[in-house]
Amino acid sequence: MSKMLIVFYSLTGNTRFIAEAIAETINADVLELKPIKELKADSGMKYMWGGAQATMKKKPKLKDFSINPLEYDLIFLGTPVWAWTFSPPIRSFLSKFDLSGKKLALWTCNAGDGKKAMKRFKKALSDMDIVDSIRFQQPLDENPEKAKKEASNWAKKIIENFKTEI
Repeated sequence: MSKMLIVFYSLTGNTRFIAEAIAETINADVLELKPIKELKADSGMKYMWGGAQATMKKKPKLKDFSINPLEYDLIFLGTPVWAWTFSPPIRSFLSKFDLSGKKLALWTCNAGDGKKAMKRFKKALSDMDIVDSIRFQQPLDENPEKAKKEASNWAKKIIENFKTEI
């Protein structure tokens, strides 16, 4: 069986919630990205500072991790949406690792519809093999059980498709 990895960044817990739902469904390793200097999740300024970082395409330094993403065949990559794009910690991760030759499944968690952010996420990975993508609108606030089931079904579908390709 090929090796699978779930990579995500989460500030307020929505993206972590989806990552956990995927992890419960498939047998994959999990890597949560953590910036050395994290924004405060409960601060009213998080949107301003996070949005500014995203707009300026900042790449914050990440805390070290022991997992080597290049050892995996299929990577689920999740991010919150900040200022209509993917989060700066994900940008840092993508600048550090060349995921060419890997199969990628992308998800975003957003307050709005997230279409513009997903388009930008895919554009940043346009040279990669993106097998599927999905957007979740405020999964913890809207309907957690529905979002969890949707994430689980999405992951199962990707695994089934991945198995038939091998």
